[in-house]
Amino acid sequence: MNRKDLLLQNHLPTVMVPRFEPLPLLQEKCSRLLMAADGLWIETKTAWGTFIKRIFESSRPLPYGSVKKRVELLTGPIPMRLLERFVTQANESGQEGLETAAWIVWSPRQGWEYLELDILRQTGGSVQFRWPDLAPESFLVLDMHSHGRGPAFFSKTDDGSDQGTAHFSLVVGHCRAGRPLAELDTAFRLCLSGFFFDYGEGLSLWKHPTKEMMCDIM
Repeated sequence: MNRKDLLLQNHLPTVMVPRFEPLPLLQEKCSRLLMAADGLWIETKTAWGTFIKRIFESSRPLPYGSVKKRVELLTGPIPMRLLERFVTQANESGQEGLETAAWIVWSPRQGWEYLELDILRQTGGSVQFRWPDLAPESFLVLDMHSHGRGPAFFSKTDDGSDQGTAHFSLVVGHCRAGRPLAELDTAFRLCLSGFFFDYGEGLSLWKHPTKEMMCDIM
C-alpha cells in the first residue's frame, strides 16, 4: 500500500462491524469509521466523552453488524454557570454590535474551566483570537462564539475552525445587554473529525437536575 494511503487510513481507519461477535473496543484519543448494517458511522473516544454517530444511511441492508448512537460525557454535564458567564460576555459585546468568543475546557485535575481567549480583532461580522496552547491533560469541550446582534448560524469559517479534535460548538446571536440565554438565538453541534452533527430545537440544553444548574448535552 502507498505510504500516504497508509498514513491516512491509520489516522481514520474503517472497521467492518462484525455480526456474530462484539466490536473491538476503541482506544482513547482515537477515531474510526464503522461500516454497519444500516450505513456508515463514526466513533470517537476522548478522555472526557464517547461518541458514536451515523454519517449516512444505506438504502439497503449491508452484510455487517449493527451499532447504536452514543453521545456521552464521561465528565458529567457542563456547569450552567460557565454558559451563563459566556452569555454575559456575549451580551456585553453584542450591545456594542461586536462578536466575541470563549472556550470551556476540562482536565482530570482541574475539572471544568472557563477559558478567556486572547481576542485579536472584533467586528460586527467576525472575531479573531489567538489559538490557546492547552496543557497535555486539558481538553476543549465547548467552543463558543457570538454573532453580536445577528442570528446564530455556522459559517464556512466556522466549518474550518471546527476541524480537528472532538468538541461541541455553540453560537449565540441576537445578543443585547441583560438578555437571558433562553431569549438568545442559538446554534449547537457536535464536531467529530470534520463531520458536524447539528442539534435542532428538540434538544433541551438547559435543565436543573440539582440546585446548581447544569448543561445536559446528551
